[in-house]
Amino acid sequence: MLSRKLFVYFSGFCFHNEEVLFESFLIKRGIYDICGFSFGAQKAMDLAYQRIRECLRVNRLILLSPAIFQNKSQAYKKLQINAFKKDPKSYVENFLRIAGVDEKIMPYTRLGNLSELEELLEYVWEGSILREVINHGVEIEIYLGGKDKIIDSSYALDFFAPYGRICLIKSANHCLKF
Repeated sequence: MLSRKLFVYFSGFCFHNEEVLFESFLIKRGIYDICGFSFGAQKAMDLAYQRIRECLRVNRLILLSPAIFQNKSQAYKKLQINAFKKDPKSYVENFLRIAGVDEKIMPYTRLGNLSELEELLEYVWEGSILREVINHGVEIEIYLGGKDKIIDSSYALDFFAPYGRICLIKSANHCLKF
């Protein structure tokens, strides 16, 4: 019998071991499911695509507040990177505050690094790749917070709508908390 540990989870930017915060979204997770939160959603997407290209089984791809910044200008991205370079600690504290991190979530945070931030901001979600993933029978679930101050949830909703089942939690922040 296969272990449930084959379930793969990717953490968000400035987070670690936060999977427990999303247990209510992952109740029915299976061993062939891949999940990621924010920056981790990008990593989850890449792994799902890699696995289907290698003819490996993937049942579900679960994207929790997927980090999508392709609608943001290069000036915005450069501003974020320069702010991080200037004072990483202050940048991360502000980022976590805006994301909706409270005292219950704080133990799951960490100081991110510049290469992760650059990768996060420059990642491009490709509709053709999402389509290929679903054409291989992978179910995509996307969870968005309506009051997300990190990503544009309206843009994300419109972008991901053709590719999967979306749950918009209108009163939730980036961490999908009320």
